Amino acid sequence: MTEKVQLHVRIASDGTVTAETKGVVGSACLDYVAVLEDLLAATTVDSGYTADYSRTAARQDMEDRNELRQY
Repeated sequence: MTEKVQLHVRIASDGTVTAETKGVVGSACLDYVAVLEDLLAATTVDSGYTADYSRTAARQDMEDRNELRQY
């Protein structure tokens, strides 16, 4: 089952916008940054990765190991 994608956006009283993706693994989250920049006519000042970013690498490693076991 695929996880539901969520985008949490917060706008502070000073106009600062922060956003975090949930349920987006790997570098696909970067696509959402570009969409937000376009929608808000803004530029990213700071960004970081959540635990979801590295989930793809761990999952791919596990799939590779399972594939090797089949031989």
